[in-house]
Amino acid sequence: MLELLFLLLPVAAAYGYVMGKNSAKNQAIEQSRQITSEYSKGLKFLLDREEDQGLEHLIKLLEVSADSVEHYLTLATLFRKRGELDRAIKIHELLLKQPNLEKSLIHSCRLELAQDYILAGLLDSAEEHLVILIKDGFQDALDPMLNLYSQTRDWRKGIHMYEAHPELFRKANHCAAIANFFCEAAIQEKDSLLFDKATQLTHETIRPLYELGNDAYRHQDYVKSIYYWRKLACNFVVMAPLVLEELEDCYVKLNIHEQYTALIKELLEDGGVIVKIKYCQSLVQSGDIKAAIEFLTDSLKREPSIRGFSYLLQLISDKDAKIQVVLQDIEKLVKSYVATKPNYQCTHCGFSSHTIYWLCPSCKHWESLAPSRGLDGF
Repeated sequence: MLELLFLLLPVAAAYGYVMGKNSAKNQAIEQSRQITSEYSKGLKFLLDREEDQGLEHLIKLLEVSADSVEHYLTLATLFRKRGELDRAIKIHELLLKQPNLEKSLIHSCRLELAQDYILAGLLDSAEEHLVILIKDGFQDALDPMLNLYSQTRDWRKGIHMYEAHPELFRKANHCAAIANFFCEAAIQEKDSLLFDKATQLTHETIRPLYELGNDAYRHQDYVKSIYYWRKLACNFVVMAPLVLEELEDCYVKLNIHEQYTALIKELLEDGGVIVKIKYCQSLVQSGDIKAAIEFLTDSLKREPSIRGFSYLLQLISDKDAKIQVVLQDIEKLVKSYVATKPNYQCTHCGFSSHTIYWLCPSCKHWESLAPSRGLDGF
């Protein structure tokens, strides 16, 4: 009898293990079923427009299940899109209070909450959460933080953020933002040394070169102006029309106009119609009007341009006095038409303007506006 008892003990142990495992499994299934049922009830409340009751129901369920965080993030996004920022904020705040959330989910919740606060106009609260994310090395927080400082014109705060975490500023658009923060602070504080700091970033940007050239030009330091503006024109050919007139003046004042002509030839391949017009002007100055007309005519066949056509009419009228009056009238009409067209266009969102903006008023990207190209452009 005793031997039989010893033989049955392993069987009893195995049976107890299996039953216990099945019981735990059944309990988990039942809990999952209960959560699904409660979640469905909450969604039904929302669909039936009983929104307050539905939201409260789902928030209570959040305390029961931490596995449904993604669902709540989606729900909060829905509330934000509908303009119900108080509810989106409430969900994100409750999510951050949940214990044992993964770090990536904490970052996502905090970023979403900061964006809720920005839309609600609670900028100080938004900044507080974004600062935490930046200190934690969360790069996705850079764009909203830079946009926030641009909105509040806190240039120095943005600069301090860059100086504390330079390793986060690896993208060209982030460097462009910080370069412009330095430039804005330089203008605001009348400290030209900040322009130089803006040139020391990982990615070269446009505005520091433009502003340094301007600063030198105001102080009649034409050598320095040429250095910065020539660099701008060569490295950012599409932006060359911003400085070509003043740059030419610098070369003229230093009596080295032939070097300007050499620069124009260097820019010809990638430059727009204004560069081509400048090249034609150099041909005219050397007395070769025929070559200028032939070059511009051939260029316009390949890349039609209203501005190029206007200058071609001027060349032809100067050459042939008989048709000068007629062509001058046509040229006036063409210039009137061109004057109605925007001079600059954002390469990111397509916003157009007669004035250059370093920060696009539409998409809030720095240095995205450039002289327009194409039929009406430069």
